[in-house]
Amino acid sequence: MDSSNYKIYHEGEYDSRKGLEGYFSDKPEMVFGDDSIKFPLENLTKTFTDGHITGDILIELSAGSTIHHLYPVCDFFDHIIMLKTNDRCIMELKRWVDERTGAFEWDHAAKHHAELEGKSDQFQEKGGKVRSSLRHVMKCDLKNDNIVDPITLPPADCIIVAWIFEFTSKNQDDFENYLRKVSKLLKPGGHFIVLGMLGGTYITIGKDKFHLFYYDEDVVKNALVAEGFVIDDCQVKKRTAVSDLTDYKGIVFIAANKEK
Repeated sequence: MDSSNYKIYHEGEYDSRKGLEGYFSDKPEMVFGDDSIKFPLENLTKTFTDGHITGDILIELSAGSTIHHLYPVCDFFDHIIMLKTNDRCIMELKRWVDERTGAFEWDHAAKHHAELEGKSDQFQEKGGKVRSSLRHVMKCDLKNDNIVDPITLPPADCIIVAWIFEFTSKNQDDFENYLRKVSKLLKPGGHFIVLGMLGGTYITIGKDKFHLFYYDEDVVKNALVAEGFVIDDCQVKKRTAVSDLTDYKGIVFIAANKEK
């Protein structure tokens, strides 16, 4: 397929349930678990248990309807605000929040996180903790200077962006502009965390191929530094999953803090 025919995440019909089943489930044929579940949980758990990142408000912006990366942070923030660019993702997410029949099952991720904490017998409590901390699920538009216009959010102590800029950016200018807009939601001295897929051009969701912006970790680090951030940690995991569903080369985790 010509890459020009790939769909754009926030412009095309992204099927959030198929995205979850294809890249975040516990099905035997799902080969991406080390990258999509274990690597994020391990790095987020270490970052937050180190105790350097605390506060009241955490803003999360990610592609799809994932919640597992909130397991490591829900003990440190009483107010979590999730932003979504896609209505179907909001519907899927609210199905899980409301514990409705047919909601996506995250027990496999909760178990892994509980094992990382040395509390494997308490994994079932994590979902409830995330739900109690998750105060708002809101629609956003990255094209707007204030991405949640007409609402003004209180400045966040921490922002997590996960697998979103590669989906929504058509080029490096988009990537840098989106990062700049999202970082405006952070208070001075706050922390900014990025999870992303490196070196990819497409990802298959159901029967559709979606565009990915091709970038490496230096693109993220340089964009953060240009916005006044100091890089605290950068971890890169090379892809080991064998599949033609997507062509990304690795996963990046970056934690940074905003200079006051």
